[in-house]
Amino acid sequence: MEEISLRGMVSLAFLKKERFTGSYGTMRYMLCMEEGRLKAAVYPGPYCWEETPDDQKITEIFEGSALGLKSAVKWLNKMYDKSLKEKE
Repeated sequence: MEEISLRGMVSLAFLKKERFTGSYGTMRYMLCMEEGRLKAAVYPGPYCWEETPDDQKITEIFEGSALGLKSAVKWLNKMYDKSLKEKE
């Protein structure tokens, strides 16, 4: 089974300066640093982060470290799997 992998695409140094958005299937996601912590969010397509209503976004906060980034990617994959099961 394929899964989201951000290896080589995003780093903590990047996230300290910029927000990172992406998509996997019909699920959109966003990662950013806020107050030293990593914020991850998922939301439905087709719209971008700014145009998606806040009540459609699911957010989780992680440690602002390499381990936190790894945990966030695992969470993104878990949320994608959950969205697939809800469609069945």
